[in-house]
This record gives sequence, C-alpha cells and structure tokens, in this order.
Amino acid sequence: MDYSNLLQKSLNISWKHKILWILGFFAASSGFFSVFEKEDFGDIPAGWFHNFDISTVHEIGDWLTEGPLIAIGVSVIGLILLLVLGLFIMQLISVAGLIEVVNLIEQGREYKLKELFKTGGRYFWRFLGLFFISLLVGIIMVMLLIGPVVIGFIVFKVLGLLILIFIIPIGFAAVFFFGNIYSLAQREMVIYDTPLIDSITEGFRLLIKHVGPNIIIFLITLFLWMAIVISGVIIFAIFAIPIAIFSSMSLAFLIISLVFIIPVFLAVAIIVEGFLGTFFNSFFTLFYLALRKLTPKETVPSNAGPAPAE
Repeated sequence: MDYSNLLQKSLNISWKHKILWILGFFAASSGFFSVFEKEDFGDIPAGWFHNFDISTVHEIGDWLTEGPLIAIGVSVIGLILLLVLGLFIMQLISVAGLIEVVNLIEQGREYKLKELFKTGGRYFWRFLGLFFISLLVGIIMVMLLIGPVVIGFIVFKVLGLLILIFIIPIGFAAVFFFGNIYSLAQREMVIYDTPLIDSITEGFRLLIKHVGPNIIIFLITLFLWMAIVISGVIIFAIFAIPIAIFSSMSLAFLIISLVFIIPVFLAVAIIVEGFLGTFFNSFFTLFYLALRKLTPKETVPSNAGPAPAE
C-alpha cells in the first residue's frame, strides 16, 4: 500500500475543498478542546497572575451560589453542558459527512455541504450506538487493566510497578485494536450503508486480514491526532498569554482583551483544526477504500450511482 500517496491525496482534498473545513473543525473538536485541561497545557507561570488575588475567585463563587443568583451559576453550567453536547453531536455528524464526501470525490462526483450534513444526520444514531459500544468496551478494558495494577500496589509496590510496565503495551495494543475497528466500522456504515453490528464485524475482518497496514495507519493517525492537540495547545497559548497579562493589569483590560481576542481565537481555531480534521478523516477514509480494493465487498455501495448501461 502506497501510504505517501494516501497522505498526498488527503492533503490535496483538504486544501482544494476548503469548505470541508467546517466539517473538519467539528470532527476534530474533541482533540482541540482537550487543550483546556491543565495537564495538557502545563503549569502556568505564577508571574502571569502576580496581581491576581485567588480570593476573588472564591468571592465570585459565593456570590453566584447565594440567593437568587444561584440561577446564574446553574445557567452557566447548563450552557457549558449544552455546548459540550452540541460539539459531540456535531462531531458524529461531521465525521459521517467527511466519509461520504471523500468517497464521492474518489468517484469523481460532486457534492453539496447541505447534503453532507444530511448524510451525517442519517447515520447519527448508528454512530451514536457505535460510540456507546466502544465506550462500554473501553470501560471494561480499563477496569481489567487497572485492577491488577491497583492490587499489585496494595500488595507490594514493586509488584504493582512490574504489572504496570507489563500492562502499558497491552493497553497500547488494545487502543490500536479497538480504535481501528471503530474507525473502519464508521466508514463501512456510510459507504456501504451497513447495519451497526455488521459494520463492527466487517471492521474486525478488515483489521485481522490486513494487520500490517492497520498498524502503520494507526501510528500515522496517532501522530496526526497528536498534531491536532499540539496545534490546539500552541493556539491556546498564543491567545492565553495576552489575556493573562491584561488580567494582571485590571478587570477592564481583561474584559477588553476577551472581547477582541476570543473572536480571533475562534477564527484561527476553525481554520487550523478544520484543515487538520478534514485531513485526518480523509486519510483514514482513503485507507479504508484502499483496503476495500484489496478485499472487495460483494454488495454495491449505496452511493455508488447507477450502473453503466450495457
């Protein structure tokens, strides 16, 4: 399999069809917004907030949780939860749309952005079912892997450390195995309109039959996801540092900086993450189509168009 050609074609699709960056942004939103976790961003130098009194935070918290103002705090939390839910829904819809459009482009057919969103909506419930199945499998795997480590540390710390060293490669292999089946199953659903369980079965079959290419593609896509997270960290840092500096001056400077910086931040985020999200999903879809050439499916794709006349 020519991986450099897959990368080049993915780059061409992502750059030539910039309208797809809208879908790409939502498809990559899970990687981008993870930069807001402290462990991803790292420690913030204390000097940035040398004039910032932490007691102010507690006062604001008390103010929002006293009397009728508690409704404001609840509303803010509710809005945040709705935002997270909305991003999750849009991610599933956008990934399905990107899979559809790459298949159409490979067939030399035209597309409309509105139709791609409709495609995402059509496969949303199947994608959601696949997500919950993968979530359940992930929880079970974590319990099976973490349990022995915890018991080992309770019994004897060195034993726990040895088990941990042994468990890490197993966990990495599990991420590869279930992650690739998940992505292959998504593409099986959209391109061949395959039911949920059958899609998982086909994903498993393609993985087992082509283990080598799947390992290589997993390593490449792992690097691409790291690029998404790192780019998010860099963008966040570029915009967070000025906000932190202004916040140390006065509240007025902080408000002004937020008003001007946040819209620019979102615009840059959409461009960068939109491109990376489109590139990543195009790459894996092209990989799936290449596997299908090696292992053809007996049925005709649902969006393959009418058969040529005899």
